[in-house]
Amino acid sequence: MGTKWAAASTASKFTIGAATAVTVAVASVGIATAVSGGADVATVVRVIDGDTFDAVVEGREERVRLLNVDTPETKHPEKAVQCLGPEASNYLEELLTEGAEVTLHYDVEKTDRYGRTLAGVYLEDSLVNADIAAAGLGVAVLYEPNDRFYDEVLEAQQSAEAAGTGLYDPAIGCTLPGQLGQMEQLADELPAEDPTSLAAAATAVTGAAATVATVKTVGTAVRKALRMSEHAVSKVFSGAALTAYTTKVAAAESAVMSRQDALREIQSELKAVEEARIAEEERIAEEKRIAEEKRIAEEKRKAEEARKAEEARKAEEARQAEEARQAAEAAAAAEAERRERERQQPAPAPAPAPQPQPKPDTSSGGGAYPGYTGPRCYAPGGQSWKPC
Repeated sequence: MGTKWAAASTASKFTIGAATAVTVAVASVGIATAVSGGADVATVVRVIDGDTFDAVVEGREERVRLLNVDTPETKHPEKAVQCLGPEASNYLEELLTEGAEVTLHYDVEKTDRYGRTLAGVYLEDSLVNADIAAAGLGVAVLYEPNDRFYDEVLEAQQSAEAAGTGLYDPAIGCTLPGQLGQMEQLADELPAEDPTSLAAAATAVTGAAATVATVKTVGTAVRKALRMSEHAVSKVFSGAALTAYTTKVAAAESAVMSRQDALREIQSELKAVEEARIAEEERIAEEKRIAEEKRIAEEKRKAEEARKAEEARKAEEARQAEEARQAAEAAAAAEAERRERERQQPAPAPAPAPQPQPKPDTSSGGGAYPGYTGPRCYAPGGQSWKPC
């Protein structure tokens, strides 16, 4: 079915044609399919989620599931709310307000296993199924044999992808491009310069570990989303694009882990250097301690020797003093004993009067000592002498 862009809404919309004549002429095959598949006018009652709403059709309320488009989950009984699921629901609510009239165009199978009516939904001349994909809030899906609206939805999806809108917007954190961008940003934020101190290395390694943990968590979530092929988020990428995307995810993980390994190696090297420095300081300190102990021991030895020498000197002085005292006491005792003996002895007889001595004959030069030529000792007055 031919389409063109219209500016009737803030989001881009796909249209069937500008006029009925053009619609019939351009989309004769689509109209034939629509006629063969049937169509009904319905009145919107409420929106359930991004690709489902309730409407009154021929007097009865039915649940309508948009064909060939899948939006993120918001009401799944076993799944958490998916990225942009609320936004997709809000978008459909803005399009399909309560009481709005829409046209339901059917395909080969009119209902699914849940009893929902399957349809291409037109609001005026715009295919709502494609509008959601054009806003980046849904992706094209194909459940055979219903393929009537698939090409238009896929074209709208590709336009959203090219524009980086909705599920393709890297600025939205929960989208796959946003999560990849977050991983790449975290990798870029790791310090590019190598730390030069052990403390800086420790901080860098701790930061890198936190970054690696975050990147791994994001990567795990991304891969899980990519494996959930039944949901819209995982259908954003497929085929070669899926391979390229998963390669980028792995590259972001590898980048942070490689940087973490490099920082750990630097930390190990700096630690070895620091340990060597500490060991050298400890060795020098130990040498100083030993030298100081030797110095103190030597001073003590010398002091002990000096003390012993002083004690020996004092002992010798004391010995000599004692000997002198004893000698003095002995001398005093001997003197006392001598005096006592002298006191006890009788007085000596008076000495005989001296006899006059003949004067020596000095005429011959020898006097009383003829022939003596030695030294002479003269008597007082110098008149007589005798040999000295």
